[in-house]
Amino acid sequence: MLKKEKILGIPLLWFLAMFVILMFTSYINILPTNFLTGFVLAGSMGVFLIWLGNKIPKFDMLGGPSLLCLFVPALFTMWKIFPEHMYELVNTFYQGKSFGFIEFFIATLISGSILTMDRNLLVKAGVRYAVPLICGVIGTMALAFLVGTLTGFGGKEAIRLIMIPIMGGGIGAGAVPIATIFSSYGSTYEEIYSTILPAVAMGNIIAILMGALLSALGRKSSQFGIKHFSGHGNLMQVGGEEFKVDVEKTKKTANLELQGAGLLVAGTLYALGYIVYKKLVPDVHAYAWTIIFTAILKITGVLPKSIEEAAGDWYGFMMAIGVPCMMVCTGFCSMSLPNCLAAITNPAYLLIVILVAAGSAIFAGFGGLLMKMNFVESGVTAGLCMANMGGSGDIAVLGAAGRMELMPFAQISSRLGGAFILLIVSILGPWLCA
Repeated sequence: MLKKEKILGIPLLWFLAMFVILMFTSYINILPTNFLTGFVLAGSMGVFLIWLGNKIPKFDMLGGPSLLCLFVPALFTMWKIFPEHMYELVNTFYQGKSFGFIEFFIATLISGSILTMDRNLLVKAGVRYAVPLICGVIGTMALAFLVGTLTGFGGKEAIRLIMIPIMGGGIGAGAVPIATIFSSYGSTYEEIYSTILPAVAMGNIIAILMGALLSALGRKSSQFGIKHFSGHGNLMQVGGEEFKVDVEKTKKTANLELQGAGLLVAGTLYALGYIVYKKLVPDVHAYAWTIIFTAILKITGVLPKSIEEAAGDWYGFMMAIGVPCMMVCTGFCSMSLPNCLAAITNPAYLLIVILVAAGSAIFAGFGGLLMKMNFVESGVTAGLCMANMGGSGDIAVLGAAGRMELMPFAQISSRLGGAFILLIVSILGPWLCA
């Protein structure tokens, strides 16, 4: 069986041989500290751990492979498995001013995730769908502030450390840029990340369970003749032709030229955002301006299709190796396991996590009713698909709810919803960190 296994298209045994060479030469301190060595070292470890996690039955439903990429390197760091120079190599590659892979990654994430969305769906249905999504965000924010205040955890702390990370779109698209932005207002990146990560992981699990519960309640509601609670897979109560999308899209072969152009697109959009941040509006983070510019270009449709495809091709490459690489770097450099343990053993922290993740569906569900949507479908897509761990979380939540046909709307929540959270972080950051 192992002879048939492949990682990144490479036969497993050949991949392991290359991986051993990389690890050995890093261990004995032969490799120089540069972008290449940092990328291949962390990237190879990341894709191997993702492959390993996917081999564990049902583990992927809970975001297990991603968590494996985070906690295994964190354990290595805590136990000092590797010599100090290896950690310095990864840390310099990840956060060093000379390399800064984290900004490289986030710029790609923003441009690719937004420019590859279905523009027709955004234009025709985006405004109506935005209502339950915003209701979910505002509702969970108010709930987190209230419960945080009543439990003594702190209202602003509950929003900053629990609500925003849960609703932020997972780890790569959420926790990493969120911690980066918050760290510019005081606390260290490592301290923030170690505190918010448990909320993201637990929120994902609760969102999956809540999806299954809503599905069961939807079946019961039909028996009692309750209208507009469940559409049995239909988002709209009546009509909703503008919400129909063609999900049978053919996969195209990756174009190497487009991948290079996609890197240029990501860098240009990041540069535009940074100009506004540095020279015009320094109170709003550069990532937020990058999101705004990218969303405007997508919605207006002014970019040639070839440029959008270029951003998508580069985004696809980075999702394959950049995400595992980023998570391994985060595990090595930014995770404090004692801080994670302290968070999950705090009863107030656990209570807020549960209420925010579950409450996202309720607030989004009622917001959907205002727009003539069915409660369950609106709660699952605009609520729970904001509270899960991005793409893998979308699949798990929709699978648990038995509504995989709603994937296009889950993608809007994970991508644009996550971008919306980053805007909130940029605007409210000084107040939340005060």
